This record gives sequence, C-alpha cells and structure tokens, in this order.
Amino acid sequence: MPLVSIITPVYNAAQFLPEMLASVRAQTLTDWEHLLVDDRSTDSSLEILGMAAAADPRIRRFRTAHNSGPSAARNLALKAARGRFIAYLDADDVWLPLKLARSVQWMTTYGYSFVYHDYRHISYDGSSIGEVVRGPETLNLRTLHTRRGTGGCMSMVFDREQIHDLRFPEADRAKNEDFCAWLRIVKQGHIGHRLPCELGRYRLSTDSRSGNKLANAREIWKSYRTASGLSLLRAFSWWTQYAWNTYWLYRNARPCYDRSTGGVPKTVAIEPSLANLPSSAHASNARPALQSVGLAFKSQNPPLRPAMHTAPDFMRSLCFHLLLKRSAHSIGSVHYE
Repeated sequence: MPLVSIITPVYNAAQFLPEMLASVRAQTLTDWEHLLVDDRSTDSSLEILGMAAAADPRIRRFRTAHNSGPSAARNLALKAARGRFIAYLDADDVWLPLKLARSVQWMTTYGYSFVYHDYRHISYDGSSIGEVVRGPETLNLRTLHTRRGTGGCMSMVFDREQIHDLRFPEADRAKNEDFCAWLRIVKQGHIGHRLPCELGRYRLSTDSRSGNKLANAREIWKSYRTASGLSLLRAFSWWTQYAWNTYWLYRNARPCYDRSTGGVPKTVAIEPSLANLPSSAHASNARPALQSVGLAFKSQNPPLRPAMHTAPDFMRSLCFHLLLKRSAHSIGSVHYE
C-alpha cells in the first residue's frame, strides 16, 4: 500500500496538467499514488491523464458519471484511496519537491493529525510569482474563520489514522466546500499545525468558480451563519477579520516578480531540516526547537503586513468598513485559503 494518496479533481485543466503532474513526479518521497478524477472535461484533460497513467503505475485515472463539481470528484477518489496520508492538489497548482517528505515527517514527528505549509501565489499564466504566504501557527475554530494563508487544498495533508472522515460537502455544489470540510474536522477537536517551509505554488485565476470576489465574500458570510452556526455578532466580527486579512494578504503577496528569471526574494533564508530536530522537542515547542539547532527564520525583505487579529474587534471592524469603501474589489479570493 502507498504511504500517501494524492487527490486531484480535474475539469478542463489541460493547459496546467503537465506542470502539475511533473511537480508530483519530482517528489523526493516516492511512496505515493496519485488519484486524478476527471469531472467530464470537454478539453483534452482526459487524454492527458490517460497518457500519464500509462507511463506511471502510481497514477490512477477516474471519471465521474456526470459533471458533479470538485467535491464529488474528491470524494470519489477518497473511496479508492489506499494511503495513510491524504494530500490534496488542485489541477492548476504545483508542489515543490520536498512537499510530501517534509509534511509526512513533520506529522509523524509530532503526531499532528493535519498540517499545512507556506507557499507563494503565481499568476494565471505562471509568469509571475509573489512573496511567501504564511498561515496561522495553528488552525482552530477561530483562526479558520478569521485568518488566511493556509493555501486551500494545495497545502493540506491529513492522517487518516486520526481523522477518519475527510469527505467534502456535495449539496448544491457549495463554493466553500474546502472551508466546510475543514470546519467539520476542527469541530471534531482536531487542530491543524503550520509547517514553516515554502512547499507550494497557488495559482490565481479569474476564471475559477469563485473569481467574483464580492460574491465569494457573501458566500463566506453565509457559511459562517449556516455551516458554522455563529451568532450574528460573532459572525460579523470574525467575517470582518477574515476580510481584513484577505485584503492585506492579496495586496502584499500578489505575483509581481518574474518567475522565469528567478528574481524572487528569498524570504526564508534557511529552510528547516526536520531530520535535525532534537528528538525530545515537544510538538507545541517546534519553533524554539528549530532555533535551537541554528535554523533561524530570516527575512531579507520587509515582512507581510501583520494581520489585525490582535486588535480589538470593534476597531478592527471599523477600520475594515472604512477600507471597504475604497477597496471592495480586494475582498474575497479565488479559493478559500
């Protein structure tokens, strides 16, 4: 049985599949299977998947009975997955070679049930790349609703020995299906942990289902009130924090460096080697453990503007509404990150 099952829903993604597939084949951890589910694409995606499966026995191709959306496609693959660890990768995103190795080692070292890592945005055509995006140190009920930067499905890895139900909601093709899936996991008592390594590329696309930013912001609000069951006051407070963090994330991390020339500032000067972590390091003390072996996190550039999650809720909400009048187009996202 493979150690890791990688799940990718595919719909009309022919132009992105070669790069995505190459990033999976380049993984230093090679004990994986890749389950790709074509959701009745009308371009050449199915043929590309067929050629990939013929060339590598670790790649498994599936197809939905009818166009059902990414949730149904992921759930179909989950039923067939054989690995202990589940990693999601959308068809237009890419991983760096150490993605799986470091994620699995981080989880097994500390016993985490799920993790996510740092990443960068890339432009739709892949020519530009942005600054490193870092999520919250932990993902719990509050940070899930107020913070950004976990990279959606692209950065998440789950341990099925601890989390048994990873299904995505399929009703009405919910636009925020990843948020709803993480919400159910967090409500079960699981807490996600940040792996402080840059290990992925998240493609920004205006053609995605949630490309309309204001519409997506409204969908997030609906999720807070319905799926999360938050009171009106708490939903308003957490939603404004989410929107504020979204604004600054996209303002500071937008792709603006030429990807082909390598002109990307190296925000993390030294990436941590998990093999060098002291065996006695406790899970809740991971960063000091990294520092204790000389793996300090250094920045050669001004850090991204800190999130306003430490400010009083009233002032945060007031500041956001003043900002909303000027920058309504900046609220929301391509996917829930």
